[in-house]
Amino acid sequence: MIACADRRAEPSGDGRTLPGFGKKSFILNYAGGEIWFEHLDGIYGFTELAAEKLCSDSASFRRPSSPSHISFVLDETVVNDELISLIVDLLTKPGKRFMRIAFAGADRSVRRKLKKRLSGNDFAIGFFDGIDPAKEWLTNETL
Repeated sequence: MIACADRRAEPSGDGRTLPGFGKKSFILNYAGGEIWFEHLDGIYGFTELAAEKLCSDSASFRRPSSPSHISFVLDETVVNDELISLIVDLLTKPGKRFMRIAFAGADRSVRRKLKKRLSGNDFAIGFFDGIDPAKEWLTNETL
């Protein structure tokens, strides 16, 4: 697996012009809580660019002051084993404790792999077909 520090900022085809690559990830105040939305959607087959964006954003969402609830939006992006490994590494390495992690737009295979790799950690995991159900789940502490 290639860690974030090993990533190069070399272009991979035309993918840098895709709206998904330029989409900003952000903190959303919702229902009395805060959620980090990691937008990796709309990057299609440019998985290396998705990994580059994730690495770039990780400095923000791994800060101790960032929300402990995070949603990865994966619609219309090819999620391969390397990207899954990078997501798992960033969520499980020491320094930041996440409480709830939602994945929106992951297909059945990706869901299975993420669930297997992330189970046994001290956070809840949820898989959703859209952002709105993910927001509700992330902010509902009784689930």
